[in-house]
Amino acid sequence: MNNAKAFNSKEYLLLLSENTNCVLREDTRIEVNIKKNLEAEYAKQRERVHASDLTLCLRQSLFRKISPIAPTQKAIGYFVDGSRRHETLQKLNGSGVAEKEVEFEGVKCTIDILDNGVPIEFKTTRAKNAISEHWIRQLIFYMLAVNSPFGILQIQRIMPSKGKQTEEENLFPAYLIELNLEQRTSWLADFRQRKDKFLSGLISSDPARVPVYRGEGDWLCTECQYKNQCNAIEGIAA
Repeated sequence: MNNAKAFNSKEYLLLLSENTNCVLREDTRIEVNIKKNLEAEYAKQRERVHASDLTLCLRQSLFRKISPIAPTQKAIGYFVDGSRRHETLQKLNGSGVAEKEVEFEGVKCTIDILDNGVPIEFKTTRAKNAISEHWIRQLIFYMLAVNSPFGILQIQRIMPSKGKQTEEENLFPAYLIELNLEQRTSWLADFRQRKDKFLSGLISSDPARVPVYRGEGDWLCTECQYKNQCNAIEGIAA
């Protein structure tokens, strides 16, 4: 239907029904179920502090726990797409324990794969070369949790090139992370500092107690559902 844009959604469905000899109408039952179950999943996560709460913007993570908001359509899409990709990559790895849950100093960690004591973290991105620092931080927190000097960051780059795909372009790069004793000590201090700040805000239900992290160019704030509340804390006019 090349002329679909000329009709509104209702007219388009009627026309498509006529052309395909069936009755076609929008149905939101699956969407409602997914949203309900995803909200329940978020509710379970709010009961404990997770390592993922401590890796990016502490204030955003805290807001999600103390002032939960129903997930957006885009959030549902990201969740479903990410879960499917993670599940596939875990199966293809072929060894280790998937979704391994451990606890470290009162913080819950869910490791994508724990293979012979080495944590493997999968990440997907549309960026061609970037490796996000918070991915590294999350993996290192898992390394601390299982007392491993090594960790593997496995990235899937989703069609990063607009032009023709070349053989030299690796869409599944993997990186080995290693910590010496001095680096481990430094990262352990970072983990404990973030945990203490987060718990302070969580116990007091006060997001102002934890720092905000906006990312380069404020990218993290762009779709943050708590942006206005956060800006009010910082004294930034809406």
